[in-house]
Amino acid sequence: MKKIIFLSGVHGVGKGYIAKQIEKEVNMPIYEASKLIRLNGVPSDKNKRVDNVGNNQELLINSINNLISDEIFILDGHTCLITADSNIESIDINYFRKINIIGIISIYDDINIIKERIYKRDNTNFSKSVLDNLQRTEIENTKQLSKQLCVPLLVFKNGDDIDRLINFIRSL
Repeated sequence: MKKIIFLSGVHGVGKGYIAKQIEKEVNMPIYEASKLIRLNGVPSDKNKRVDNVGNNQELLINSINNLISDEIFILDGHTCLITADSNIESIDINYFRKINIIGIISIYDDINIIKERIYKRDNTNFSKSVLDNLQRTEIENTKQLSKQLCVPLLVFKNGDDIDRLINFIRSL
């Protein structure tokens, strides 16, 4: 069974940047959940809103099971998303139970920095309150997921000592 280290965080928190740092230190592939979902024909949404969260998760699981041959890898993704009607929807834990997560890294950062990154990258303007609520929900979800799945969790602020994160990965 494949072993997955789940790298979680809101849009614009810097998961991609951190993933590049991880790749330099750890010989482990990193996959983005959104790219795996798009391989099933779901178009990218620059507004960061999802029409059908459950369907996307089934497509992600399908991609993990059928397209990835690596035995252990890092999955860059989310535990909650902004829906098409601008609500925050947590991803049902049962989707996470269908994959073998062996550890979780929850990335967070200053809301002002996240807001600026999203605007520069995607030309999308979320309010600070929406982003703050989304980030708090993401972190709380990773804590609950860690407890429910009985796997270790590292809550990591973007910009902190990357060696702590690398050591966590190596400990898994």
